[in-house]
Amino acid sequence: MLEQFGRRLRIGLVGGGMDSVIGRTHLVAMRVDGFYELVAGAMSVDPAIARRSGAAALLDAGRIYTDYRQMADAESRRPDGIDVVAIATPPQLHFDVAKTFLERGIDVICEKPVTASLAQAIDLAAVVREHDRLFCLTHCYTGYPMVRQARAMVAAGELGRLRLVEAELCAGDPGVSVEPADPAQRHWRFRADSMGKGAILGEVASHAHNIATFVTGLSITEVAAEMSTFVECREVFDNSYVTARFSNGARGRIWGSYVAAGNDHGLSFRVFGEKGGLTWVQEDPEVLWFKPIGRPAVRLARGYDSLSREAEEATRFRPGHPEGYALAFANLYSDFARAIIARRLGHPHQHYVSTLPGIDDGIEVMALIEAAMASQQDGGTWKPVACSTP
Repeated sequence: MLEQFGRRLRIGLVGGGMDSVIGRTHLVAMRVDGFYELVAGAMSVDPAIARRSGAAALLDAGRIYTDYRQMADAESRRPDGIDVVAIATPPQLHFDVAKTFLERGIDVICEKPVTASLAQAIDLAAVVREHDRLFCLTHCYTGYPMVRQARAMVAAGELGRLRLVEAELCAGDPGVSVEPADPAQRHWRFRADSMGKGAILGEVASHAHNIATFVTGLSITEVAAEMSTFVECREVFDNSYVTARFSNGARGRIWGSYVAAGNDHGLSFRVFGEKGGLTWVQEDPEVLWFKPIGRPAVRLARGYDSLSREAEEATRFRPGHPEGYALAFANLYSDFARAIIARRLGHPHQHYVSTLPGIDDGIEVMALIEAAMASQQDGGTWKPVACSTP
């Protein structure tokens, strides 16, 4: 496909500079399969860091920008301008940045959560559709082959009707479970002026929520939430339990935490149906456990021909050679590149976006946040998740 297209996709990066936590991951992911060439960037709100970051990425000096609006305008006018932009800024900037590039006909890869509010997410979806652009949200854990295998097994009915869904991302390393001595050094995710007191729901909990809905194909219709702040002087909640009712009648829980002390990361899911259950743990990502009711557990490992097409297409190396987090993240970038290229060549492209998180997934997360915060404020009562998309 790349040979037929005749060149790599030209990509720009907003945020993700030398002062970014996630920026290097984006740079690795976009380079893995050779679909992209990074040619432009406005990589920090700090002009000095933006320039240093662009120079470190070997960008042409004339395409190192200190303002994303200037970048969008200039790149959209160039005959060799960017085809796609990756947004790796704090979430309160996502709406304005994404809208600016979408309106100039540039496809978007965006960090999660998609926006700072449900209203913004719905407005952004309208912009995506109005300008007929492609939009990818980097819920990167859906790129793991064995997560896609789990999704395929659920869709094929191997678990029967689903009853219970548990997903969690419960971290507890020093970077998140301890407040810095100087409050000015707080990361944006721990600042109430960033996404409000419930920012945890858009950060770690959003990954747990997304992976639960991705694997099951279900949406959450009602929630009851209990959120707490354990770390002294912290402005935001650092633990969230969200009990959930799913669209098919299943029950479950989404747990997000920064204070599960000792956990390095803590992403996992368990799904149980009438016929059996599936368990996956991100820190042992090559393996998916399938336990049929009344029969021995089956250990499914990445790379074997007996797995689903979805798992096979997300796999690069043969069994015994672990792939890991960076390549799962890269699967989103590569699937998105194939979608863009196929579309430009006039070929069907929907297959490539069928397993990618998009704007509607972003809306679901924001709707969950709104409902969970309403539940928390009302003493943990059940609240509906209003998740209609335009």
